[in-house]
Amino acid sequence: MQFRSSFAAWPALAVLALAGCGGGPTNQADAPNEAVANLAQPPAAPKVTNDVGISEKVGEIEFKYSWPRAAAEIADLDGWLRGNGERLRKETMDGGRRDQAEADKAGYPFHGHSYEEHWGVVADVPALLVMQSEGYVYTGGAHGMPIVTTLIWDKAAKKRLATEAVLDRAVLDRGLKERFCAALDAERAKRRGEPVKPGAPDQLDEFTRCVDLAKQTILPISLKGQALDTIRVVIMPYEAGPYAEGIYQLDLPVDAAVLQAVKPAYKGAFVQG
Repeated sequence: MQFRSSFAAWPALAVLALAGCGGGPTNQADAPNEAVANLAQPPAAPKVTNDVGISEKVGEIEFKYSWPRAAAEIADLDGWLRGNGERLRKETMDGGRRDQAEADKAGYPFHGHSYEEHWGVVADVPALLVMQSEGYVYTGGAHGMPIVTTLIWDKAAKKRLATEAVLDRAVLDRGLKERFCAALDAERAKRRGEPVKPGAPDQLDEFTRCVDLAKQTILPISLKGQALDTIRVVIMPYEAGPYAEGIYQLDLPVDAAVLQAVKPAYKGAFVQG
């Protein structure tokens, strides 16, 4: 199946209230950068406006996976995305059929299986194509799991890159930490309706201190469309706040300190924001 049109502006995943637990994670070891956390329930399906996709639905087992034209036009990247999508489709459909057969045999309800992931371009510059996906996986438990996956494609080398191939995480942590922590607290205050007060008896200490930047999902993006001018940090639920606050996504302009973290081979792709 193919989806026709352009990818929509990239929203953060919806904030969902916590309600029970259950279900298990899916393995996406082939993706170079990834973060996954629990959802209270499967969210509303992301708006699909991609050009190319794979989908299948059999009863209560459903799979959707898509990627944009910019990626489909790069043969090697298109091949990887298609292969990854087919692998995930098979895992989803086979797993759903197994669980449905077990449920039928045991005489209890089958609550369905679903996997949905849609890629969007967050930077398309001469040297690199950077993409971020959003989606969820649900395997019949009390809730599903959101997916945030990133992919950096080196156009000349025709290969996927881990973030660490482009950015020195230790140097980035030192150069970005102060701004990152300030931005995180500002967003926390906005969501909570009150300032963050470390040590206050009415605020949990773990949700008032800064999180470890080096352990978060980090990717370079382009907001102005000419070069990589921004560092995006994605923080999954329970890391920076209670589950109800959802995913934190912070976009921090590239400055001189961030440029020090860029690996020599990719210096030319970045500019101060």
